[in-house]
Amino acid sequence: MKFLYTAALTVLLFSSCDKYLDVKPKGKLIPSTVADFDHLLDNVNIVQFTFLDNNTGCMLAYLTDNVELSEGLGKISYLANNHPNLDRYYAYIFRQPFKNPNTSDYFWDWGTYRAAAYFNNVIEGVRASITADTETYGKEVIAQALVGRAWAYFNTTLVYGPVYQPGGKNETKTIPYVTGIDAAGKAPDLSTQAETFTRVLQDLYDALPNVPLKTNYPSRPNKTAAYALLANIHLFTQKYDSVAYYANLAWTAAIAGGEDKVLYDYNTFSWKDPANLINSGINAGDNFFTQPNSKEILLFRSADAGTGRTGSAYPSAELIALHDQQNDLRYTYFYLPAPGYKATFNGVTYDDGTRVQNFRGSKSQITSGITYPEVLLLRAEGYARTNKPAQAIADLNTLRRYRYKTGTPQLSDAGLSADQVIQAVLDERRRELPIGSIKRFLDLKRFSLEAGKPWSKTKIVHKIGTESFEGTVNSGTFILPISNVILKFNPNWGIPLDTRPF
Repeated sequence: MKFLYTAALTVLLFSSCDKYLDVKPKGKLIPSTVADFDHLLDNVNIVQFTFLDNNTGCMLAYLTDNVELSEGLGKISYLANNHPNLDRYYAYIFRQPFKNPNTSDYFWDWGTYRAAAYFNNVIEGVRASITADTETYGKEVIAQALVGRAWAYFNTTLVYGPVYQPGGKNETKTIPYVTGIDAAGKAPDLSTQAETFTRVLQDLYDALPNVPLKTNYPSRPNKTAAYALLANIHLFTQKYDSVAYYANLAWTAAIAGGEDKVLYDYNTFSWKDPANLINSGINAGDNFFTQPNSKEILLFRSADAGTGRTGSAYPSAELIALHDQQNDLRYTYFYLPAPGYKATFNGVTYDDGTRVQNFRGSKSQITSGITYPEVLLLRAEGYARTNKPAQAIADLNTLRRYRYKTGTPQLSDAGLSADQVIQAVLDERRRELPIGSIKRFLDLKRFSLEAGKPWSKTKIVHKIGTESFEGTVNSGTFILPISNVILKFNPNWGIPLDTRPF
């Protein structure tokens, strides 16, 4: 059913029909008022499959240095057993194509463009139905849809395109910037990365005057989220003064009610079942720590919650070593020793024994959207990269008060070089962000432009048993191709079908 629905959506999206997504639920009235269209922004399809596969994993994480596969996981669980998400394994060994080019691409049509269909229907629908009495309300609804669409297209152009070159022409065509709902005419052409960045920024600037200060759920962007997204975009344009400026606006708005309103203090946590840590929940002081409306989530989009545990992949030794295992309470609560993969195949037993695994996705709510801690780290990076080391370290210490054991010495910028301050910020960012989302994948792409810096990696090396596999970050290895299913309906794009064997 899922494949049939996805394929049908692809046809609707880029073929001759009246609307490229029928958003009218059965038994419901066709949206006709601002309120009707407003309700569409609460549809689960907007958040459910953002860069996730049919089993809610994210193969982009398997290209990064955050995960590792054992010989048993790789050769038996994935390859020999023909795992339903074999693309994760192929990504890990940098074998292209990662996905079957002749099947639907969940990232594309279950994620980005299904969500875009809702946003575009809302934008056009509200504009057509707005009245003098609903003008303010209507503008707020449109603004939320514009921010949501901007988030989706910004991330998608980076996933399906090359490393963005600040100051460069960025003329590679990557994705169609679909804004209409009538697909009866010619399908839109692909936009270049430069065009996509320009249009994303314009959508955000258009939305800012009207996006509400507060929304009823973090799946809906508020003004703070719009500021944070602007800050995040400028990480990739390397306009770090703008990163600091917009992140400061976002953080200042976020903590108007106090830092405790948007940060959990891990020092107050305890185990619900101390005798069974693997399956135990966490007493976090409220009932929302595992929910999308967790107080730390600013913009919710579903994320890969399983990567890091047996059955998917382990956290890499490098990532584990990045933690202060005695004082970092994220390590205490999320990195736990547990039985690893074990199987016998063709008379050979593969036993990983006990492995440290990452349980964050099962013990807390994670997101591929934006969290308040990430906002603080955005500001810290903006400060660090604009020669404001004291402010950058102060932001790190703010977050560390909520993440490290009480009494852990604070960081100081005394004696640190500019690069060391930046490195401290980026290390904290890596520890804080989910290991299975798109975040590290995109960070590695932008860092690849800073060759020679300690945080920059031009290549990623993975191992399975005694075999090593190497992937170059600033190359086609870190670019997803558009599925043949889409290309067949859009010959005007001029992209040949992918004929590589899968």
